[in-house]
Amino acid sequence: MTIGQALERLQMQCCRCEYSTGQVRKKLLMWDMREKREGKPGFLPQEIDGAVEALVKERFVDDERFAGAYVRDKARFAKWGPAKIGYNLRMLGVEQQVIKRALDENSGLFGLDALEEVLMRKWKGYRESESLQGRKNKLMRFALGRGYDYGQIMEIMKKLG
Repeated sequence: MTIGQALERLQMQCCRCEYSTGQVRKKLLMWDMREKREGKPGFLPQEIDGAVEALVKERFVDDERFAGAYVRDKARFAKWGPAKIGYNLRMLGVEQQVIKRALDENSGLFGLDALEEVLMRKWKGYRESESLQGRKNKLMRFALGRGYDYGQIMEIMKKLG
């Protein structure tokens, strides 16, 4: 595969789904390794950089757009909190300033209502035979793992008794 073919393939993939620059770079490096494993020359680092820049320039890849969509999807459907979403965006190669803007723009999705819905559903799933404190501890760990703020979690926990 040449860099031109790889670029064309990435353009088709980017038309179907949002990708971050980090994900695109990772795909190119993966394809480069496969090419070299097969005894082919692979890609030069400048070619990889050029392909990523071309995708950004032609607006196939836009970290701002990707981060906004990622935050909305994970907050609405997976019910993740801002800490977990921010961490995962960093792992996908999105810059910190872009993450902060995306989280700020969508801060309304992280209200107490969303957290309360998730915690109440989880709370009903615990056995009554467990101690109240044991269930609260499990719920606290669950909510922190979902990426919510300790203060918000405590507000909901007070309602549980």
